[in-house]
Amino acid sequence: MTLASNKKYPVMMVPRRRRCVTLVAAVCLLNLVIVSLVSVGTQMDAMNDVTGLIRAASSSTDPDDFIKSFEQQMDTWDISQDYEKHWKFSAAFNKPVATFDPSDYKSARESRLLYDPRITMSVYLSHIRRQLLEQGAGDAAKARIAVPFSWQDWVDLSVLNRYLELPEDQRPTCDDILHQGPAYNPEHKFKNPNRNIDRACVDNDRYTGHTSRALLPGFNFKDRTGKKPFRDKLIHAKSYLLSYAPVPTSIVFLTEKGSYEVNISGDSNMLDSGLFDEFVELQANETVVADASMEYEMLVNSVSSSKSGLDFDSVFTAEQNYELVIPPDRFNYSYDQIIEDYEKRIDELDEKQLRHLQTLKYSRSVPSNRLKKSFREVNIIWPATYNGHKVTENGGHYDFRFFNGLVTESKLNQYDDVNEKRKIILHRIIHTWLQFTYKEGIVSFLAHGTLLSWFWNALVFEWDNDIDVQMPIMDFDRFCMKYNNSLIVEDVQHGFGKYYVDCGSYPTHRTKGNGRNNIDARFIDVDSGMYIDITGLALTDTNKLPPRLERLDRERQAKKEQEKAQDNQPAEPTEGLTDTGVSQKVKRAPVRSNRGPERSPEALERNQELQIYNCRNNHFYTYSELSPLRLSMMEGSPCLIPHDFATVLNSEYNGGLRKKHFNNHLFIDELRFWVSSATLQQHVYALSGKHVKSTALRKFYNSHKLPMLLKMLGTDELLKEFYLTHKTTKKHMEEFKLMNELSDPQKKERYYGLLEEYKRTHHPMRKSLYGYLWEVIALGGYHPQEDAAVSKMSETSEELDRLVITGKSQSNAGARRIHKVET
Repeated sequence: MTLASNKKYPVMMVPRRRRCVTLVAAVCLLNLVIVSLVSVGTQMDAMNDVTGLIRAASSSTDPDDFIKSFEQQMDTWDISQDYEKHWKFSAAFNKPVATFDPSDYKSARESRLLYDPRITMSVYLSHIRRQLLEQGAGDAAKARIAVPFSWQDWVDLSVLNRYLELPEDQRPTCDDILHQGPAYNPEHKFKNPNRNIDRACVDNDRYTGHTSRALLPGFNFKDRTGKKPFRDKLIHAKSYLLSYAPVPTSIVFLTEKGSYEVNISGDSNMLDSGLFDEFVELQANETVVADASMEYEMLVNSVSSSKSGLDFDSVFTAEQNYELVIPPDRFNYSYDQIIEDYEKRIDELDEKQLRHLQTLKYSRSVPSNRLKKSFREVNIIWPATYNGHKVTENGGHYDFRFFNGLVTESKLNQYDDVNEKRKIILHRIIHTWLQFTYKEGIVSFLAHGTLLSWFWNALVFEWDNDIDVQMPIMDFDRFCMKYNNSLIVEDVQHGFGKYYVDCGSYPTHRTKGNGRNNIDARFIDVDSGMYIDITGLALTDTNKLPPRLERLDRERQAKKEQEKAQDNQPAEPTEGLTDTGVSQKVKRAPVRSNRGPERSPEALERNQELQIYNCRNNHFYTYSELSPLRLSMMEGSPCLIPHDFATVLNSEYNGGLRKKHFNNHLFIDELRFWVSSATLQQHVYALSGKHVKSTALRKFYNSHKLPMLLKMLGTDELLKEFYLTHKTTKKHMEEFKLMNELSDPQKKERYYGLLEEYKRTHHPMRKSLYGYLWEVIALGGYHPQEDAAVSKMSETSEELDRLVITGKSQSNAGARRIHKVET
């Protein structure tokens, strides 16, 4: 096979087996130590002698000068010159084109679950472009089109193929899979299965859904089951998506200038619905090319995208100090008025508004003490062990429907790095969320641990597994009305990420209640199940206040007492008054106790007067702490942050703004990111031949900065991390410095210029999950320990495509390399 296309793509390669040599460190050290002694040509020749260059470094070299020169060299480093060696350093979107035989593809999909996002995206973007041209005359805002949808086309369900290879009478029933799990053996099949073993599972002979009988594994999950090992839960999740998961209400394709939204017409895959045949007929070739990037360009060049909500590019300007004032009434949830307004114009409502009306009415009808949990995570048996070690994750950071296994236990082969996958997933989910909300004018700001991680370096913490954002409640209401149950697709020029918006069932309940619904909505990565937690902030009648806000309440009460005393003042001065006529005997208002009822009318009045708002988990904020929102940057994307972020963070994290040793990580100022204590201990031992106490790591590092930096940047992982993040973290540190020097006109101009940069679309810092997995598999094959029967990968790029697209391996050699492919 060849990859045919009308446009040029960069050379696609994957790495060889050998270890990455730290070429960047060599170049930098040459400049610092012998820049006046050698020519440029000699520097290039000497780059391979890293050990000698490190040995030649002067102990008196200033670490800050070293890092400055190091970064300058990285900015000129072209890793494509040796991409096979530095593949993890690249965020390039590799392997965006699929070339395949449509007959083979269709035949394979009759009996197997195959997933290739390149084909799915190409087919859908092509169909949507033609529909929009027909109905909207080149303007997406003028057309409302609908497309069929099936999770088979959008999520990798291939883990179920092992059961499809069995004769139907040997496929496991619910009884079999719930008892035996992934270790199911047809020889141990239950002869008389228990039909009522679990109401969440239905056997094939009782299944009445949309999926073809040939693709049913024997069992069909329609809900979450009780606690099971995490590998069982993976199978349950895939079965649920295949057999019972509702389709989204719409798909939103993000682009650089706006978005394209289409409704869903029904549950049907692209083969059964005719979309695939339509795409193939347009090419009129025996071999079909699926080029999602090309289809994207054709779409944006022929049909104008749509935008909704605020135009943040116009809002965040120098004239407005790059700030957004939130009207106070955006925190007042007048859902009764919204319902009344909807019902007055019921005949004019579209489908989204009708669904939103139903949600509001249902939520209002349910008593606060009877709320069920809206979101359900993966309930695994925990603590647990796997392959002889303890499992560190408990399933609480994954949505059960889209669970694809615990990331920490997902190593595919020796070249796979599970921590790198976690970083990729979290980076891509927040990058897409921030691009989505900024372009759609959705008011959302960073919160909790995510805001704290922004403070330090605008990157997600090394140890984090989720992300938190907040919204004013009225903005949250609009967001859910427009996007609930939608699938948000990242800009396909960057990757194939897909994220499901799920809003809770009880938005009208704004207090903690029974504590089951502290989270209002989630933005879920459908390829992993990891998510962003979204919470709304509203004016409520919650009694309890944190200590920092009790002081405001005491001052409020004291002011009222003082005003009352002044109103009762006699006309003539009397004993006990000063010359100003103000009494010296006004009593201090009593401290309000946090005990008592959760809610009260008095609390509502107090919170309204003080402009205090809270989420359903009793995190409180004052209006002045939140508004006006500031424009900033997080993980390379524009973000909004609370105006008085320091007060917000200090109230939630004691010492969080100053402690540089946290959760077994140290913040290294010169690198501007957190490094694990274990990694630092390795370098300490390499330098000194001994270990130091955890509390002494900072002291040792400060007294050995240059040699420690040389050691750390001499490792693939830390060099890669510095290479990928140094531009973003450098801008963030400059932003913080300029933020406090705005009285200087030149620095203010530079600060504004930096914020203007943030408004532009920035490519992701890390490669896509699809691109990463493709390279890992091509390099080392697919060798999950729980499935030794999986066919080995092929040697060439073309044969690897054949395996991905048709599910058939043409080689038993196993992949150990992949050839360069000119496209």
